[in-house]
Amino acid sequence: MRHPIRAAVCAALAAASSGTSLADRPLVTETADVIDRGACQVEAAGGQARSSGAPRLREWDVIATCGTAFDTQPALQYGQGRVAGNKEESLRLGAKTTLLAPGDTRAGYGVAYSVGALKLPGRSWQRDDIAIAALVTGNLARRLLGHANVGWTRSRNARQDTTTWSVGMETEGDLVLAADAFGDDRSRPWLSAGLGASLGKGLSVNAAVAQQFETPRVRQVSVGAKIEF
Repeated sequence: MRHPIRAAVCAALAAASSGTSLADRPLVTETADVIDRGACQVEAAGGQARSSGAPRLREWDVIATCGTAFDTQPALQYGQGRVAGNKEESLRLGAKTTLLAPGDTRAGYGVAYSVGALKLPGRSWQRDDIAIAALVTGNLARRLLGHANVGWTRSRNARQDTTTWSVGMETEGDLVLAADAFGDDRSRPWLSAGLGASLGKGLSVNAAVAQQFETPRVRQVSVGAKIEF
């Protein structure tokens, strides 16, 4: 059985970006654009989540993604979560495709899609869910971008369909500020805020905090680093 905190955090990530965040931390909402063809990114992040009266969840994940032909960016993600002495592993294969590239005076559109697998304590790997989401990115002001996602997730483990949503904004530049609101049709929303900084030579670091307004409330704190080449 999945621990309720781990399940809540996984649901939050699914709500944010249909389960596959393509290396855009500290932003949670998926962007409609993709990285250049031939460019790659590897990002690692770790953190913890806790709610009142419950044990702390510690988790980490790593994601590798590259730009390919047809304005598509595939990604492979692996993660682990530990709570109350139990370990859960996750694996996700996904991609996003830009349908219309964002411009200075126009919004861009795309689609993200993924399939995930879980390894629960004492059990073998099993397919967990499939997800798809529509993506929109546009300029809100000078050096300020806005993003919106709406999607659908089918969980085999929970035997249920979920409608997901996410809206976020981020500044552009070597120092990035990001804020998001996201959730689904089965729980109260999450709010998050984050900070990212470029260190040069393709290396950047980031930190974020998120809180769900469910009862009991779940708070998540995470830090990460990314290398681009």
